[in-house]
Amino acid sequence: MNIEIRKLIPDLAEEYVHFFDVTPHDDNIDEHKCYCVTWRSDDSYTSHGDHWFPTREERRERALHFVRSGSLQGYLAYGGNQIVGWCNTNANCQLCIKYLRSFWPIEEYPADIKVKSIFCFVIAPEMQRKGVATKLVERVCRDAADEGFDFVEAYVNKKFVETDHDFRGPLDMYLKCGFDKYAQREDRVTVRKALK
Repeated sequence: MNIEIRKLIPDLAEEYVHFFDVTPHDDNIDEHKCYCVTWRSDDSYTSHGDHWFPTREERRERALHFVRSGSLQGYLAYGGNQIVGWCNTNANCQLCIKYLRSFWPIEEYPADIKVKSIFCFVIAPEMQRKGVATKLVERVCRDAADEGFDFVEAYVNKKFVETDHDFRGPLDMYLKCGFDKYAQREDRVTVRKALK
């Protein structure tokens, strides 16, 4: 199957939420569907800094709003006219990075360094282990280089377990895409690809 990668834009909001509506992920419990509303740019957080919403319906509505406003960023993989994969990649999501620092070794970036972060993937079950996530990572890196970023970074588990819960992608995939192990804390590895 030919895979086409498209940047998430406001016009794709309905297609984006439909993908989450119909695609099993996380623990495959419908009420737990995340719609990936956690990882977004800082200005879209609620006033008290909350980043989770209690019901699936609210997460879906927030996702529509965040995609339309441009604060939820990433790439969609299409097989024909159907979405088969999603990669959440964001810049300037400092509240997310601050949260991840409690688990992963992530440095404080100097102000003149631009880092694009890859947070997570959702791949349709029938398309897993067929290179969809790799194509998404390759596109993220290509666009980040064109947009003047210094690095692309991701936060992975060294002991990758092929379950729906390990949504960060395997370490080997990143290494094959030219990333290096940048820092490690126990089994949590920060990988980084230099773009300049």
